Amino acid sequence: MTRTNRISVLFSWLLISSGASHAADVQELVRETQRTSTTGGQVSMVWWIPVQFWEESLNSNPAIPPEARAQVLGALSDYTVIGVLRAGAGLGGLTNVIPKEELVKNLRVEIDGKVLEPLAPEKVSSTAQLLLLQMKPALGAIIGQVGQSLEFVVYPAKENGKSLVDPTKPGNLTIAFYEESHKWRLPLGSLLPRRKDPKTGEDFPGNYNFNPYTGGKLAR
Repeated sequence: MTRTNRISVLFSWLLISSGASHAADVQELVRETQRTSTTGGQVSMVWWIPVQFWEESLNSNPAIPPEARAQVLGALSDYTVIGVLRAGAGLGGLTNVIPKEELVKNLRVEIDGKVLEPLAPEKVSSTAQLLLLQMKPALGAIIGQVGQSLEFVVYPAKENGKSLVDPTKPGNLTIAFYEESHKWRLPLGSLLPRRKDPKTGEDFPGNYNFNPYTGGKLAR
């Protein structure tokens, strides 16, 4: 088995085992980065997959050896991936799933006002392409038809060595998909330590500065 195939098998196992273990931090990150809507009998999904998703998924599984962890991150760390899906929603499941070419035509990613263009396939490493290809059957094993029908569009994660979007720092990300516009005001709370109200004892996501119910300032 080649090195690339070993990474691919490992990656598929990682996704399946992570889904089975229900790691809380990874699930919270997925909830923050996924947007789903159903309108007029059609279901649409946008899933922003930042580099930190791979890091958190790997860290949540102590059975993954450090060397293998480094190989997967090395293959994917240069890319921001957007998962998209649009299909009819019927009683028996999804119908008339829209092909990737049409999805890309109706997808627009904007970071702090700058439009980001998807990478051509030849600009994406063969290892990264293989890993993303493995995501569909792996996600299908976890969430069924939706996972199998997701299409992944690859964007650069860096420019001149600097991150284009860092979900742990202030910024804005907008993903327009067909008639809907999904916006994220960064940082993402799931990637930051939770914050606590010293007066009430309540805790909140890490991107909260104040208690939304009392207005009290939260402690770091």
